[in-house]
Parts: sequence; structure tokens; C-alpha cells
Amino acid sequence: MNRLQTLILLLFVAGAFSSCDSYKKLTYLRDIAETGKDSLYTKNKPQYRLQPGDILYIQVVTPNDEINQIFNPLLGGGQNNRNMTRGGQSLYYQGYSITDSGFIEMPIMDTIYVNNLTLQQAKDRIRKKADKYLKKAQVITRLANFRFTVLGEVRNPGVQEVYDNQVNIMEALAYAGDISYNGNRENVLVIRPTGDGSRTFRIDVTDNDLIEKQGYYIQPNDVIYVEPLKTTMFRERSSDYMFLIGAVSSILSTTVIVLNLMNR
Repeated sequence: MNRLQTLILLLFVAGAFSSCDSYKKLTYLRDIAETGKDSLYTKNKPQYRLQPGDILYIQVVTPNDEINQIFNPLLGGGQNNRNMTRGGQSLYYQGYSITDSGFIEMPIMDTIYVNNLTLQQAKDRIRKKADKYLKKAQVITRLANFRFTVLGEVRNPGVQEVYDNQVNIMEALAYAGDISYNGNRENVLVIRPTGDGSRTFRIDVTDNDLIEKQGYYIQPNDVIYVEPLKTTMFRERSSDYMFLIGAVSSILSTTVIVLNLMNR
């Protein structure tokens, strides 16, 4: 085997190993085991706790339409009720926003402290307050603004607003058009605001145990950042490097030709 054949073989082997490594880095939930008929991955979804800035959709329901109108003036029925389902802007003006001090202000019932409560706890507290004025009133409470932000090496970065009470990291990335080829799937940063400040943690979306971890589910107001692979910069600058190498090579070739001509 001559030197050229040896070089080609080495390049082929190096390319094969490189392709294998790239496949692993691009594969979500790598080597995840399939569940049997009687087995499941344990759901480990942390309870979200309300914080200032959240918007609640609240409706107090009784058999009396006139009382409903008094306790739900923002809904008003008819067209206004339909507007509540249209999202964003309507919910901002017609929902109940939690103040910086942790309260919501409702007609008749005045202020109710809901900061750092789960949605169920907030619902129970509102119903308890409603019981002082009404008999057997039904209270409907939902989080109206499930928003999160995805930045970095994804195809469609930006703020996403969804109408769901649970979103996992895979769905969040899908909303952003998935991670690009240049994105680091093994080190996704999540910034999570809380009532006391922000906490950060990293997620490896190639991890086959991800489904059972708390980081699998995102929470409202999360910021998800996909950082670039370390090789991205080299790929981005490779054309510049090739141009520089080509320019240097041309200069050296020209210099050699000139020197040869001068030595004749």
C-alpha cells in the first residue's frame, strides 16, 4: 500500500468516527429504552407557583345570571366571552394580573393574595372568599399566560405563547423550529424566574433519562438558550481560512516562480 492509499484510508476512518460522533450529538433521547405493556416513565412535573406578572383567567359561576354579571364584569358574556379565547391582548386586558405585592383584585371580593401559590391553591382561596358572598359558587381558575422564550441556535427564536398547562422541553424546542445543526443539544441552558429571583440549570436533550427528570417540563416565563457547538465558529470562519490559505499559497507560488526566473 503506497502513501496515497494509506492517507485516503486514514481520512476515511477519521471521517467514519467523526460521523458516528456527530450522529450521537444530534440524536435526542439517545438509546432510550422502549417501555413494556406494564411499564411507564415516571412523570416528574414540578408544581408551578404563581408570581407577580402572571395573568389569571377567573370566572365565578352561579345559577343566577345577574349575580354572574356582578362578579364577572370583565367577561360580560356574548362577544366578550368569545374574546377571552382569542388569547394574548384580550387576556391581558380582561384577565386578573398579579401585582408586585402578590395580590389580584376582584369585584366585590376585593384583593386576594395568591403569590407563590399553586393554581389549585389559588382556586381554593378564591372560592373560600367567594363563599362569604355566595352559596355553592363554582370558581374556574386558569393560568392565562403560558409564555416562554427560546434563543440561540434554533431555527425560529423568539417568545412563544401557548394555551396549555404543561409543555415539555421537546415541545418547546419544536415551537422554535427545533435546534439547528450548529446547536449544542447536550448543554441547553434554562433560566427560570421564581418569586425570589432566577435559577439556572442545564439540560442534555440527548440524555435517555431526560423524561424522568424535573427539567423535562418547562414552566411559564422560562428562557431557553441553545448555545452553539464549539466547532461552529470554525465552520463559520472556514471560508475565511480557506481564502487566507489560498492567498498565501498563491503568493508563495508566485514568489517561487519569480525566484526561478531570476536565477536563470
